[in-house]
Amino acid sequence: MSKAIKHKIIDLNNKVKEDIDLPGFIFSTDIKQEIVAKVINWQLANKRQGSHKVKERNEVVGSNAKIYKQKGTGRARHGSKKVVQFKGGGVVHGPKVRSHNKKIPSKLKKQAIRILLSSKLKEGKLKIIDKLELKNIKTKEVKNKFDKLGIKSATFIEGTEINKNFLLSTRNLKEIDLLSVKGLNAYQIIKRDILIVSLSAVKEVVKRFGNE
Repeated sequence: MSKAIKHKIIDLNNKVKEDIDLPGFIFSTDIKQEIVAKVINWQLANKRQGSHKVKERNEVVGSNAKIYKQKGTGRARHGSKKVVQFKGGGVVHGPKVRSHNKKIPSKLKKQAIRILLSSKLKEGKLKIIDKLELKNIKTKEVKNKFDKLGIKSATFIEGTEINKNFLLSTRNLKEIDLLSVKGLNAYQIIKRDILIVSLSAVKEVVKRFGNE
């Protein structure tokens, strides 16, 4: 079993509060990019609508009668104007409505999360903050705090309850995302540069991703 890793806990003013032991199974796992790529591709595929479609001949509205008589016109013989060679006619082998949803084992999804958490920690892009809480709703104030922390692009992870003031203060900031551990996914981790996890969220992460 991997050894625990010591990591400092800071507050929103960038003051060190204490150290925490992070379980190595979650935060020091082997970096396997092929697993991450597989899970990310699965997520992106599931986001696709699959609603693109063209009309086939039988779906085009119009008469099925011949556009002109069979003989005597000097022109090629044709049937309905809904055939594919005429403008406004049906389309052959065009795109159809289909689902892009794929299935992937939950074990693999958990493993991808552990790999990305370990990767962020290794790169020095994982910060643990004691509380993601604000007394007032002030976007300018919270942006100044982020600037002092060197945060421009970040995903904030909170435990089970998200502080309303923090949510409202950050929702208009570009490249800042806030979600609970329940909504944590591989794509969201790589979407932003820095990953910031509250102390309560760390405990939830251990519960959720601490086993296979």
